[in-house]
Parts: sequence; structure tokens; C-alpha cells
Amino acid sequence: MKTACTCCISLLVALLPVSSARAQGIESRVPVHLAGVSLRSSLDSLMRWFPVAIVYLDSDVEGMTVNASSPQSTIEEALDLVLSGTSLRWIRAGSQFVIRSGRPSPPPATGTVSGIVGDSLNGTPLQGAVVMVQASIDTEFRPISRWCPTNAYGFYSLSRLKPGRYTIAVRGVGYEDAFVPVIVGSDSSSACNIALRPHEITLQEITVEGVRGSLPATGGATQGVYIRSAPSDRNVYILDGERIYNPTHYGGVLSSFNTEMLNEVRSSLGGLPPEYGDEVGGILDLALRDGPRGGISGTAGIGSLGSHVSLTGPLGEHTTFVASGRRAFPEAAIPTLSEAGTPGRLGLYEWMAKLSRRLSAGSALSISGYFGGDAYTGSALSQGAALSNDFRWGNAMVHTGWFDVVSPTVFLHASAGYTRYNVTMSDLLSGDPFWPAGLRLASNYTIEDITVRAAAEDYEGDEHTLRAGVEVTRHRLDGHVDASATQIAALDLAGTSALEAAVYLEDRWLVVPRVMAAIGVRATSFAGTGGTFSAIDPRFSLLVPLDGLTRLYGSMSTITQFLQPYTSSGAFVYYPSIFWYAPNDTTRPSTSLQATLGIGRSFAGDAAEVSLETYYRSTNNYHGFVTSSQGGISGDLNGAVILGTGTLYGGDIALRNHGGPFTGSLIYSLTWAFQKFPELNGGSPFVPRFDRRHEMRLEAAYAPFDHWTFGTLIVLASGLPQSVPQKVTGTRSVVPLLGGTGVASAATEIIDINGSRIPGFQRLELNAAFTFGLWDVTGLCTLRLLNGYGLIDPFQWALHHDHDTRSLWTISLEEPGLFPLYPSLGLAVRF
Repeated sequence: MKTACTCCISLLVALLPVSSARAQGIESRVPVHLAGVSLRSSLDSLMRWFPVAIVYLDSDVEGMTVNASSPQSTIEEALDLVLSGTSLRWIRAGSQFVIRSGRPSPPPATGTVSGIVGDSLNGTPLQGAVVMVQASIDTEFRPISRWCPTNAYGFYSLSRLKPGRYTIAVRGVGYEDAFVPVIVGSDSSSACNIALRPHEITLQEITVEGVRGSLPATGGATQGVYIRSAPSDRNVYILDGERIYNPTHYGGVLSSFNTEMLNEVRSSLGGLPPEYGDEVGGILDLALRDGPRGGISGTAGIGSLGSHVSLTGPLGEHTTFVASGRRAFPEAAIPTLSEAGTPGRLGLYEWMAKLSRRLSAGSALSISGYFGGDAYTGSALSQGAALSNDFRWGNAMVHTGWFDVVSPTVFLHASAGYTRYNVTMSDLLSGDPFWPAGLRLASNYTIEDITVRAAAEDYEGDEHTLRAGVEVTRHRLDGHVDASATQIAALDLAGTSALEAAVYLEDRWLVVPRVMAAIGVRATSFAGTGGTFSAIDPRFSLLVPLDGLTRLYGSMSTITQFLQPYTSSGAFVYYPSIFWYAPNDTTRPSTSLQATLGIGRSFAGDAAEVSLETYYRSTNNYHGFVTSSQGGISGDLNGAVILGTGTLYGGDIALRNHGGPFTGSLIYSLTWAFQKFPELNGGSPFVPRFDRRHEMRLEAAYAPFDHWTFGTLIVLASGLPQSVPQKVTGTRSVVPLLGGTGVASAATEIIDINGSRIPGFQRLELNAAFTFGLWDVTGLCTLRLLNGYGLIDPFQWALHHDHDTRSLWTISLEEPGLFPLYPSLGLAVRF
């Protein structure tokens, strides 16, 4: 039976008279080293080292072990070490120390600061702004460094701050830094919404080509975006949360979306967050801006390349809107192009709108829409026969989203959306002796998605931010693609549908102060008529600031692509009118491993930066297509699919300047890309069609005066490197249509699998802009000098006289030179 009395040693010591020597021993400092010693023995040792009386109960110290070490300690410090991690505490009673049990001391009271960072002009939430607790004003607290990036809705939360007065510093690209004082109380939350003022930088409407990473502040948004060595079909374009399957307009001269409507552009080519999936290329995520609350305003413009109008403003106290329309007609407004040969008909239209309503200080609801379409006509003449090709494609999107700040540390958002992509192709052959009555071939393709999403973010911990979400999409694919369009075989979809469901989880972990890691995973299941497929894709990224100006970053991601694009031959070789098909047992999903490693350094107060990035991507189950050299493919297009691997690696170096009268960027990329199929090239790797080994882009703007801005864009990309023809043997060898559009007539014919390599491009643009004021209207006059890239029709059609409808025509792409330059005038007003 355990005794309730104190140990005899303690009693004996307590009964002894306290001499001056013992009193002096209480104040002495001795080394303490206890490793794996029971708590009872440790307390007894302290009584020997410090001649003091320590009173305790046997039941309180039973079964406890001590690991403590200190070079020099007083008795009070030694007791703190020994009792650390237990529920025991000590009190001093004269010359004695009494040990007794008690509840652990409650943690110190802390508070939370949270809010939304937005644009000061229109209130649009800003993603990616960095919110920092820069310093404590109270002298009793040492300065600290805590930070948090805003999420897609501009929300941030900094929890567990000691009570006191702080300065919150906010930094966002393209915005002036903001410094806001806040007071944090104990066990309380402080709401601090922050508005950032945009830098006064004139944004020029210029084409962006060869972009890796974030678009520079001086560039137009998504104008002909081309991500390194990945064709446009391998990239995902997202507008307000919904996928736009093919936003590319003819030639890339006109921006994919009206830049007046865009709030921010986020591109991800490596280290993809787990909320993204389904494509092995890059991600370009765009958000429409909210309307201002101050009053109705708008812009209108007309020029050689088209006209546009937009209107923004409030609808009541809590609701705002933005709306815009655009129509382009470059072939009609630049008459000199007719001498170089333009398409018979070319044009596009686009409508965009967004309605936003603030439900409360931390909750909002929005609905947005996008509708756009393009048209192109090409023709060929040969021996009295005529071929006319009419291509049309367009997108429609409707999205509704809601977010709510449930508590200072919990954020919820949900959305539902509908998107539709359609392409039609019509080929009319007349005057050919094989087809005296004429031949009309038509293709029509549609893909529709209905998607619902929900996600939550928890900012409760100091070191961990948890994000989780679920996403369900119903795909519907319909239409008939004729063999003349694919030049292999027809594809009938007949209302094919599939259900795709995904869940994801991510932990943003502050490993040590200022070192951030993101660890996540995405699990997806795809169920369609061709079968059910599942995948688990882990994601990881790391950001390490080496000092205040230099940062090291890296990432590794796995991606599974279920819906596959077809761009391997026919009319889809050079033009973005593409279609997607669902996987089955033979056309299995593609999987990709992507890794990046880079270093960047800022100069002149973040006004300039230099970065070096390397990247690697390996893809399995890469889809290619083949056809027999005799007899063609029987059945549908699925019978022509072959599976191989793709490898891409390289790096780029970038110089950027964001401040001062001169802004711009210089980027050079060097990339190696290879594909390998067992059925092609003897199983050896070869360079794919979309490879561009070298690519250089210079973009610059200079504003020497208050009203004048001059700019230039130069893009040089290599293409068509010399390739060695490959000889095909066997009586029924396969002829790859990865690189050529014809079929071989003999098994011994020499076939160049790289024969249809995309040539390099040379993009040159010079522009000047003059702003002026007239009454209450601000005007902008622009003069652009552009070379033929994107203006002159580069497609050269050739007509074949053959009963095989697949080879009625071929197409080639000519490389436009840097000169001559074609003028384009524009006038825009803001009211």
C-alpha cells in the first residue's frame, strides 16, 4: 500500500536546522545531467546537489522518467527541467520545495487576424498576394516573421498571434505594397480586409508566345499562349473555374480572351496543386474581374483588327457587373493582306459577363458566362477541280460560384458550371472527274461538361494549412468525324457519356520559418462506356528563401489524363480545331511525371528579377496513330491508336523588369523532346512534330513621357531540324501519321516520320500608344506594325485526285518571314 507520507529522507532533511551554509546552497548553480533516471531518483539527486528539502508524494512520481541536461542551473531551473512534460508543479515554502500535481497551465491566450485582399478599384479578390506579420510594435515582443498567401478568393488567415499591436504588410504582383496596423487581443479575432492599389502601368495589347511561368505585367493575357514543346491541345485553359476546351483564335494575333475582363492570370507548368487534373500539359487559370462599386464606366474601341466594347458598374448597393463584347475581322480591315493571300473568310465573336453580389463581409455569390466562336475557310484548285474547306469552332460557358468565411480560420467555397465546345468541318469537292456530281463530306463534334465542386480550407495551425475538395464532372461527347478530316478513319461517338469524380487533399506546411512545402494528392475515378479507370496522383512542391532576395523552388507532380485529344493528322495537324475521345481497353489514359527545379533572385526592391529553371516530363501511354501502307484502317479511329512514351527536358533563363519607365522581359528556352513507339522507327526515339529546340522571346515597353508608350515583341523559335528518313519494310507495314498525312503505296517506300514537323516561327511587333484626355473621356490611340505571322494564311492546300476520300487533300504550313510589317490602327476610349 502506497504511503501518503513524505519519504523519510525528506522528513530528516526537513527537521535539520537550516544553516547559513545550506541557505547559501539554495542559491548556488550546479550542472544537471539526468538521462533515463526515474523521477523519484532525480528529485533525490537534486536534494543532494542542492542541500534543500523537497517534499512529494510517492503516488505522484511513480513510473515517471527524466531526461534533462543543463551546464549550470539553480534549484528552481533544475526543478523546471525535471518536471517538464509532466502535470506536476512546484511551489516554494520557506526553505522547502513542495511538489504537487496540478493541471497543465493553459496555453497563452492568442488571437487571429484574417480577411480578404482585393483590388482597390473594383474590389476583385486577389489570389497569390503575400500577407506578412512584419513586426510587433510592442517592445515586450520580439519582431516576428509570419506570412500567408491569399487563396483563389483573396482570403488569408494568420492565427495564434500573441496579443499586441502589429503591422500587416501585403505584397502583390502589379500592386503597390500596403502596410496596415492591427491590434490583436487575447482569444479574439480581428477582421482586416485590405485593398491594394494597382501600379500605374500601361498594358499593351501584344501577343505572348512561348510563355513558361507567370505572364509578365507588361504583356497581354493569353494571346496565342504556347507552352514549351507542348501543343495547344496538351494544355488546360480555365476561365472562372470552368474548362474552355479550345480558346485559341485564328493565328494568335488576337488575345484568346478580352483582357479588359481579366483580373489575373495564373499559369502552372510544374508543381500543380491537386485541384488541377486530367491533362499532361500546362495549366492556364484565368479569373474574370468584379465590377467597381463607384459608378458605371466602360471602354469602347475600333481598329484594323476588330472592335470591342465593355461596361462595368454597380447594380444596387451590394451587386456589381461587368460585360463585354468583341468582333474581329482582320482580313477586311487590312487591304494589303490580299496581296499575300488571306483566308476567304475569317472572323471571331466573343461575349463575356459576370455578376457578383456580396452577401456579407465574408461571403459572396457570382455568376459568369463566356460565348465565343471562330470561322475559317480554305480552298485548293487542281486540274479544273476545286476543294472548299469550311471550319467553325466555338465555346460556351456558364459558371456560378459561392464562398463564405465560416470562421476566422475556415474558408468554404462551392461552384457549379456548364461548358460546351463544338467544331464543324465541311469539305466540298467539285469538278473532279472521279466525282462528277461533287462530293460533300461533313464532320461535327461536341463535348459538354457539367461540373460541381466543393472545397474547404483550414488555417487553424501555425505551421499547417489544410485544403480539401471534391469535384464531379459529367462528360457528354457526341458527333461524327469523317475520315477526310482525320485522314485515317472515321469516329462515331453517338452520345457517349462518362462520369469523372475526384477528391483531393493538400497540406501547406511551414517547415521552418519562411520555408514552405506543399504536399498533396488527387484521387480520380473515370467511368464511361469504354470502362472504368482510376488513378492516385501525388503532388509536392517546396519554396526555400535563401535570403531576402533569393529563392530556391522545386516540384514534382504526377498527372493522369483520361480524355485524349486528337491532333495527329488531317486538318488537325496545324490548326487548333481538335476533338477529344474517352479511354477504353486499347486507348488507355496517359500518365505523366513532371519535375521542376529553379532559382530566382530579385533586385532593386523587387522591381527586377532573374531566374533559372530546369524541367523534366515523362509521359507513358502517349497516344499516337498509324495506318497500313496498303488497305488503310478498318473500323473506326480507335483501331489506329498506338501507345508509346514521351520525354521532354530542358531549361530556360529569364530576365524581367517590372518598375520604372522601362519594363519587359527576355526569356531563352532550350528544350529536348522525344517520342518512342514500338511500331515506329524501329522502336527508336524520334523528335515529335511540336518540338522547338531553341526559343527566344523579348518583350519590352518604354514610357519616356507621360502620354507615350512604345513597345516591341520579338519571338524567334527554331523548327524543322534535319531528320533522317526511315525505311519501312514488310508487306503490310504501318505508316505513321504522327509526321505525315499521306499513305504509302509500296512497302519499300522511304517514309520520313518527321516530314510534317511544324516549322519555326518569327514573330515581330512594334507598337506605339498615345493617351489623351477630352472632357471626361480618356482616349488611347495605338499603332501596331506586325509581320505576317497570324495575319497571312499560312495553310497551303493541295488537291489529290483519288477515290480514297482520306487523301482528297493535303496541307502544308509555310513559315512567314519577319518582314514586311503590316500596319494596324486602333482607337479606344474609357468613359
